[in-house]
Amino acid sequence: MNRVVIAIADQVMVQELRSRLDQSELDLEVAFVADSTSEMTAAVLSHRPNVLVVHDQLGPGSIAPPLRDLALRQPSLAVVVVTSARDADSYRTALDVGARAVLPYPFSLEEVEQRLTVVSQWSQSVRSAIANQLSEQQNDSSWGARVVAVAGAKGGVGATVMATHLAWDLATSEPDMRICLVDLDLEKGDVPSYLDVAHRVSIADLAKISEDLAARAVADTVVEHASGLHLLLAPVEIRDTEVVTPEAVRRVVAQLRNLYHLVVIDTGSAVTTTQAAAVESADLTLQVVTADVPALRAARRQVLAWESLAVSSADSVQVVVNRFQRRSEIQNDTVDQLVLGGRTQVLVPDLDRGLERAGNSRTPSEVRSRVWWKSLRALAEELELTRRFREVQQAATEPEVTARRQRAPEPAAPRRRLRQRAEAGQVSLENAALIPVAVVLLVVCLQAALLGVSFVWSGIAADSAARAVAIGEDPARAAQDRLPPGFASELSVSRSGPATVSVRVSSPLLIGEGVTSEVAVAVDRTVVEEPR
Repeated sequence: MNRVVIAIADQVMVQELRSRLDQSELDLEVAFVADSTSEMTAAVLSHRPNVLVVHDQLGPGSIAPPLRDLALRQPSLAVVVVTSARDADSYRTALDVGARAVLPYPFSLEEVEQRLTVVSQWSQSVRSAIANQLSEQQNDSSWGARVVAVAGAKGGVGATVMATHLAWDLATSEPDMRICLVDLDLEKGDVPSYLDVAHRVSIADLAKISEDLAARAVADTVVEHASGLHLLLAPVEIRDTEVVTPEAVRRVVAQLRNLYHLVVIDTGSAVTTTQAAAVESADLTLQVVTADVPALRAARRQVLAWESLAVSSADSVQVVVNRFQRRSEIQNDTVDQLVLGGRTQVLVPDLDRGLERAGNSRTPSEVRSRVWWKSLRALAEELELTRRFREVQQAATEPEVTARRQRAPEPAAPRRRLRQRAEAGQVSLENAALIPVAVVLLVVCLQAALLGVSFVWSGIAADSAARAVAIGEDPARAAQDRLPPGFASELSVSRSGPATVSVRVSSPLLIGEGVTSEVAVAVDRTVVEEPR
């Protein structure tokens, strides 16, 4: 049966619509009647209807923003806008808010049945398509991100610390790698105790809308740590844990596969339905134990419980020994005999109080022990946690390498080599022809420089000669004293009347009548008579 939420403030209109629905043969159930936009949003998120019938005059404010928000949260929601105006503007407004149909008022039985039948079928088709896609993603373990479930054999073995520090170290060492840490220990989630984060949203918010889960909703729910690690945390209120069902966990994990390169899930130690769903959805289950009989017996019972629930087998479980000591009574061979899964080669040593400072300050970087980080990195390498990220990088670089190879020049054929040799001789002839042109240009530039220098010194000499005439001294001697020796040998000074002095300096001429020819450069200056 399809559920319907009616968002109409006019009670007369609501009663008339209910009457038409009762008269029709449609398999519809009215889940809620809202008389405001806020009630409409809460009702849709709570009852998860297939169809929303909303009045275009519903207040307060416009109906467009809440409808757009609901469309992002629930892509399969079919919106029917009720309008009293049968004009183009009303239909245009309905299309702008994403409505699938427009129902004019007053209602007729035929129109109600026709509109609601069409939108109900559309909603069911969209929901079926989303469900099929999620099912295919869950069954295809090679698709999307690599999902690792970290489970403690019992409480206190350090599963949360290992999952948190492992994800944090990968996020800091690989900044381009998108990693999400999910805290699925719903009752006792301790991830915020080891990472300094505060949150108001949790996985329970995604579980409520898991049937129509979108990437936008996941992005709004995860918390980004300063290291770049994304966190999907456990609910703060214990009552919210009820909405986190196994089906919701499977849908959330399937959506996370599409958004990240690596998803690390801290499932806790208790075998619950949500932990079983996470173990079933994961590509690999990492079981954390300590080298003592209670932990190893608990690990064995845990794997047997997963096998009885048909969510995992011993082949997909990797056991990592935490707080290992060489002087312990239980060594590697005993661990291999007691556990059911395969044991990792990495044995995380006991650091005594090496993690105490990091736990108290909620900062993983406060762990100063190199052995701890070396063990976690060796564990990540053994489990191939960065394999999907490397595959994505390689797939992204292959087209660039192929394009670069296509742009590279092919090896020259023998005929091409002969053509290059012929062109080499042609280039040599062209270079030889350009040499005279270059020489001529060099001489022209040099000649221009010589003439410029001659004009400058002629002006200086003319100023000195004019000053000498003004004070009654010999102008030729005054001009000769101001010129450099090379110019002074070809100096001539003449007076044109009592008011003008002309100075002529010979400049070498490189182009024309020979390299020894000269050209005269003359400059005139006015004589200012000094008072006697």
